[in-house]
Amino acid sequence: MKRPNQQAPAHLSRTFTGTYRLTGRVVEFDNAKTPFLKLRLSDCEGDRIAMLNLAKTHVPERIGHLDFVTASGVKCLSGQFLLDEFRKATREEVHSLDTLQSLPRVYAPAPAVFDQLVKTVQSLQSEHLRSFLTRVLERKDRIEAFLNAPASVTYHHAYAGGLLEHSLNVANNAVAMLRLNEPAMPRLMQETCFVAGLLHDIGKTYTYDSKGKPNAAWKLCSHDAFTLEACAYGLAYLDQHELDIAMTLRHIWTCASPGARYGQPAAMTLARYIRDADGQSAMTDNQQRAFRSKSQWGFSRIGQNIFWQPQLACSLTP
Repeated sequence: MKRPNQQAPAHLSRTFTGTYRLTGRVVEFDNAKTPFLKLRLSDCEGDRIAMLNLAKTHVPERIGHLDFVTASGVKCLSGQFLLDEFRKATREEVHSLDTLQSLPRVYAPAPAVFDQLVKTVQSLQSEHLRSFLTRVLERKDRIEAFLNAPASVTYHHAYAGGLLEHSLNVANNAVAMLRLNEPAMPRLMQETCFVAGLLHDIGKTYTYDSKGKPNAAWKLCSHDAFTLEACAYGLAYLDQHELDIAMTLRHIWTCASPGARYGQPAAMTLARYIRDADGQSAMTDNQQRAFRSKSQWGFSRIGQNIFWQPQLACSLTP
């Protein structure tokens, strides 16, 4: 920040301050051999590259990767920021951030899908569901895996960022089915359906590392077994504020798959919408892959799955 009665040099422009995730740092030296700490400060909008003069500004200890930090300074004409303050963010500063604002866009392989996620979640009217998603998705140990992981290794959406794309597809398609079949369903239940679809595979974040590579849990455990564990902190919050919504989510995640993951039959339509949207998203991706490098009609196979496209004499423009 510019101090009172002190003018910023001509090569500097406006002041700034904000709270971000720390996603990178390295020491560099200028031409005068002055040491600077080069920082990457990230949020859902993008990155800010900031320089901290180590000879003039104290660097707090125990600030680690993905920690919340508050920084202030001035923006140079080069586009970088010259800091005069850098510290751990306070609890109040973190709580003042919008839902998912702290997710680092830099870790999203598909920025357009990431932007859709943030925009949709921030549009939710339920304060409690937004707080629930903050407690589930903005955890340091979940962020990178959720953004980078594939939805599967060799099956559908088997690429970096596939889990996020598949999860968002399921959430949006499940809500579309709900609105088509039950247009009078309350807004809170529609938003609950979206959240249930978005997190139906959240247990997979336990089976991939931060770069989206399978880990030991991928071989040793079913991702379904991790779903409630991944959401435990958020569900404990909902138990205090929206108990029936918390139970709805638990029910959907433990019965939505064909065969019922835990042996419990579906007791509400939302669980069926999630199940059907999950299957359709997976089949759509597989069918597109099956014909990506072959003729656009006839039979094709991926693993044990056979797909067929009819040959059409002509195509009709919508």
